[in-house]
Amino acid sequence: MVKQQFKIQGMHCVGCAMTIDGAVEDLPGVKSASTNYKRQVAVVEYDERQVSETDILQVIHEAGYSGKVAESN
Repeated sequence: MVKQQFKIQGMHCVGCAMTIDGAVEDLPGVKSASTNYKRQVAVVEYDERQVSETDILQVIHEAGYSGKVAESN
């Protein structure tokens, strides 16, 4: 399992975060998604053998938001 942060743009409320969480969690191999609209960040825990960062970013885009992999500190 991998835990990765994604920077999200375009969220305005808790409903936006819930939309992203639901879309990402529907992907096979995703264990959890937790999106914070105030911080504009989604934290996704997933099995990298079943789903990729590209797949996650694609569903975020399809939900109406833009995103990118957050840089590691």
